[in-house]
Amino acid sequence: MTKYYKICSHNICIEAPFFVCDSSDWRRFETSECEPDIEIECITCDKLPMIRADFRGTTGEISVYAEGSNIYRCFVMGGNDGAMTCYNCEDTSKSKTYFTHNSFRVLTDERYLWNSVSLAQLMLAKKTVFVHSSFIEYKGKGILFTGPCGIGKSTQAQLWHEFRKSVTVNGDKAGVSVRNGGVYADGLPFCGTSNICFNRSLPLGAVVVLGQSVRSSVKRLKGIEALQALMKNIYLDLFAPDENCRCIDLVIEILSSVPVYQLNCAPDETAVSALENKLKREGVI
Repeated sequence: MTKYYKICSHNICIEAPFFVCDSSDWRRFETSECEPDIEIECITCDKLPMIRADFRGTTGEISVYAEGSNIYRCFVMGGNDGAMTCYNCEDTSKSKTYFTHNSFRVLTDERYLWNSVSLAQLMLAKKTVFVHSSFIEYKGKGILFTGPCGIGKSTQAQLWHEFRKSVTVNGDKAGVSVRNGGVYADGLPFCGTSNICFNRSLPLGAVVVLGQSVRSSVKRLKGIEALQALMKNIYLDLFAPDENCRCIDLVIEILSSVPVYQLNCAPDETAVSALENKLKREGVI
């Protein structure tokens, strides 16, 4: 069975024995049969293939192995047997993901499919990264609120909706792409537990890194501060050297066009006003 999706303006073809992932979020991104930019083949098996490659590292539920440009990423969640994605980091147009029969239904659920098939890694070669953020639309531009879990990303997005009538495109994630001479923020078909997920693409106006404070203040981050702030909030492991360099180069390119701000704030309208005034003064909105 084959399905086609358009994600961050790229055509993604996923072939699988059957589809568990059939939520309204993913259906918003379905497209008709087309020439794919990335082909993902999902294969079920009794036992994951043996990996004959060098171990590079583990982060959370993901372990990475590499042999030259061939990458093997294993995703194990809880007591499930897991999934293993194989691809060449020099050409991510085709990949294979192996699932054990026991893990297939869980790991192809709409919440986990993107991670199971290593979609963030495959999209890196297409000049796209996934950013942990609440993504809003305001005056025709995208603004991303980013930072660690619990810092108040959803709260700031809700405040902008309440006081400035913005629209939240995705409550937890955004795709950021360099294409057509610009930088764009794109909706994604997965949104954590926010339940806010729309298929929309906008020029990216600003990235806002959140901090908590009793008084609201905004400053622009530049150079290494901006680079580090954005890198901390990208959904990528960087154990493969080629991917590490590619990601840094892409983020530097994004930052050449998109400003990054540090917003230390309270959860009230003063945060909205402080940021709005800064964005207006600098011509972002």
